[in-house]
Amino acid sequence: MGATEKIARFIAETGYQDIPSEAVEKAKRTALDCLAAAMAGCAEPGSRAITSYVKRLGGPPQASVFGSGLRTSAPDAALANGSIAHALDYDDGGMKVGHPSVMVLPAVLSLGEHLGAPGRETLAAYILGLEVQGKIALNTDFKLMDSGLNSQSWYGSVGAAAACARLLRLDEARTRMALGIAANLACGLSANQGSMAGPMGAGNACRNGVVAALLAQEGFTASPDVIEAKNGFCHTLAGPSRYDVERMAVGLGNPFYIISPGVGLKKYPSCYHTHRALDAMFQLMEEHSLSNEDIAEVEVGASERALRVLAFPEPATPYQAKFSMPHCVAAAMVDHMVTLDTFTLQKLEDPRIVEARKKVHISFPNIPIWPGLADVGPETKFVGNPVTIRTKNGRSYSARVDILRGDPALPLTDDELLAKYRDCASHRLCPEDIERSAGLVLGLEKVADIGMLMAILSAPLPRSSLGKTLDLRR
Repeated sequence: MGATEKIARFIAETGYQDIPSEAVEKAKRTALDCLAAAMAGCAEPGSRAITSYVKRLGGPPQASVFGSGLRTSAPDAALANGSIAHALDYDDGGMKVGHPSVMVLPAVLSLGEHLGAPGRETLAAYILGLEVQGKIALNTDFKLMDSGLNSQSWYGSVGAAAACARLLRLDEARTRMALGIAANLACGLSANQGSMAGPMGAGNACRNGVVAALLAQEGFTASPDVIEAKNGFCHTLAGPSRYDVERMAVGLGNPFYIISPGVGLKKYPSCYHTHRALDAMFQLMEEHSLSNEDIAEVEVGASERALRVLAFPEPATPYQAKFSMPHCVAAAMVDHMVTLDTFTLQKLEDPRIVEARKKVHISFPNIPIWPGLADVGPETKFVGNPVTIRTKNGRSYSARVDILRGDPALPLTDDELLAKYRDCASHRLCPEDIERSAGLVLGLEKVADIGMLMAILSAPLPRSSLGKTLDLRR
């Protein structure tokens, strides 16, 4: 039995009752976190543009689009919702997957709303989608990052297809077809990082998953062995001998990806590569009562691979600023916090932050600094970014944070997670709907129809712009 067949059988035969309660509880937390990012992302220019696009298409009213009052076809809703949820890069992160939830959850919610799926089925599909994409990623050496592919969009498409196949209750044979179709639809280029097309990689993966499962349901065919076949998914993306299909199939559900290695939740709305450095910065500034005026320069250790993601030392747009170590560290120096407001045009052009960026220098120490990229092994042990602050009076202070708050080993507390959701949702939901929607997500296994949640999350966006900020660094 080949890997694709084993994976398809696992998807088809695993129900909610087969999933450990620990996985379910973690899935509800990551879902709430992903929806927090989506609520804050609704007002972004890219989100408004893609919502306008799907509205002009005029599809059948099957599923809702976040923050718009719009209902459209399930595939187009998945495209828009995935893009919106990833618009601010405030969604979660996972080993070798990049952004696990946003590649799967919007697809599950969009198709689930169309089907009138209950919360238990929604949760099971979401967890299985995370599991399939996670196990493929953990056991594949995606060195094609070197040639410019955004690999998470590729295995994200397969993960979304797995989740949607489960929602449709496809049998093993048709689930294999769904995986094959999704692999054919997958795409993503790293050159689009820093543009609106970057977040669209998540939306595209979600749409691919919905389309692949619906086509398979209709009897559409693809390679039945797409994961392991020569010129198939792993062979093409990784190359010969750079993947272990037996391990990815045998390890399904043992343990579930969401349990180990787990999913990290962000406390800063910037690229995860900046978070350990920011934690170290805040630690040093607080311990030694430092302000921007005291600091002469900051040296931040990083890896060359990380800088392929942190590609904008002099960002030209607020979105590029999320992928700029100098901007994030400069904002920490000037404002003593990194919030949603840090990545606005006003902050990008703030003369104090512009000058502070010039103080930040990147070095490349020979230590395994956390990269989160695709070519590392699942057993790799990482350290944080070493940070050294040199002051104008000649003093020097250094720190390194290896495990940050939000990491699976040091998760956000329930209060911190709810604070993040409330802050993000406050830009578009009334207090009553914030609490009601949070309660529905955290009690999702009791929800009779996922449409109850989507009705709240898709209410039209108010005219007011983003105003509140979030500071969870303590």
